[in-house]
Amino acid sequence: MIHPGILAVIFLFAGAASAHHAFSAFYDTENVGEITGEILETFWINPHAGFRIRTDDGEVWNIETAPVNRLQRLGLAESVSVGERVGFVGAFSRLGRNEVLATNMILPGGDEVLIDPGFAGRLGLEDRVSPTGGGSAVAADIELVEPDGIYRVWSRVPGPNDRGPERTLTAAALASVEAWDPVTDDPALRCIAPGMPVAMDTPFPIAFEEGDGQILLRIEQWDGLRTIHMESGTAGEDPDDSLMGHSLGRWEGQTLVVETTNMSWPYVDEFGTPKSDAYSLVERFSFSGDSTAMTWEATATDPATYIGPAFLGSVSYAWVPGEEIKPYNCTIAGETP
Repeated sequence: MIHPGILAVIFLFAGAASAHHAFSAFYDTENVGEITGEILETFWINPHAGFRIRTDDGEVWNIETAPVNRLQRLGLAESVSVGERVGFVGAFSRLGRNEVLATNMILPGGDEVLIDPGFAGRLGLEDRVSPTGGGSAVAADIELVEPDGIYRVWSRVPGPNDRGPERTLTAAALASVEAWDPVTDDPALRCIAPGMPVAMDTPFPIAFEEGDGQILLRIEQWDGLRTIHMESGTAGEDPDDSLMGHSLGRWEGQTLVVETTNMSWPYVDEFGTPKSDAYSLVERFSFSGDSTAMTWEATATDPATYIGPAFLGSVSYAWVPGEEIKPYNCTIAGETP
């Protein structure tokens, strides 16, 4: 007999695909509201933390929320526990299930916290509370370390042109996307870490570290690690394909230009859009003069996927003193984290 807690994790994890990808197939964006109840169980796991609550009329509901790393940064992992009364605001299941994809959480004391700004924006809920209300963005006990130039932790911040991709897919790519089923085809359901270029589509911090003729780029989500070769002697190599690909970097003033090829991950996004072996990516990491702000932009080419070059968008980052890269530790449904 399967323990009810394991069933809940299985359920919550199955819903994770909808949150990251086609969440509108599982949750009704027109049916947005609030639900309150007593916490029966908590699931502090990535890619999505979850709660099981019992309402005043005795119904049991499963709540899917943001990744646990986000909730930890808000201090929620220490703020709520089983037996306490909480509320959630978000989109209800369109399949008639007792399920909610929550973007806002109402704490036992009545404070409301915005736990998922991205999805809250899609649901029109982002103005209910400030982005950091109810918690601390950075844990107070983190040791402050003075960074060296670009070698620091970078946190994503809202920008005027956040993402904003401009791309036209080929007919073959569109057909593959149409055939993609997030419930059965999504590798995230099996905690399979994505490679490039999907690895860079992340709301979590990233960090540059200095290596010997290399720049290491750590990506908190999925515990990712990229190596950017800065020595010109590597340009003539014929590298093997790998998840993160082969990256060559060069400086153009205050901008680090990175060209990446040989990426073995089969997709270009989280929606099942395929790529071919001809896929190449050019990223531009532009830093402010004092290295406290950074902008990432990327352009891709792949004749099998795009009609012409594809601009993948622009993302803004800022240095938040004291921030750190947290372990991601994705947990497969039913396993102990």
